[in-house]
Amino acid sequence: MAEVRKLKCKPKNRTIGEVIGVIKANLGSEYVCEANMLGGKAVLLCFEQYYFRCSNYVSLSIMLTETEECQEAVVAGFGGGDGLLNISYGANKSFANKAVKCLIKIGFLEIGR
Repeated sequence: MAEVRKLKCKPKNRTIGEVIGVIKANLGSEYVCEANMLGGKAVLLCFEQYYFRCSNYVSLSIMLTETEECQEAVVAGFGGGDGLLNISYGANKSFANKAVKCLIKIGFLEIGR
């Protein structure tokens, strides 16, 4: 089952480029791509990591957006499920949690679930 988490940083304490650098440096996963949009005010980051517990690769997408007053992040861990029941043995949640912890360390707060 996919894991989706939302976070917000208000007031901003880093540039969006610095946030990206922290994520890439601390995630410890295979970097897939980075797509900048809206003149650098929105960035999509994609990663993948192999999890032995589900014998599969798990994907992680992080959408970062920035306004004058805050930054927001949507973190989605998915794709590690297997079989008809899409069982990931917690790998999707674990991968999303790694990214959430990186963001919390730099001032983001989780908003709703």
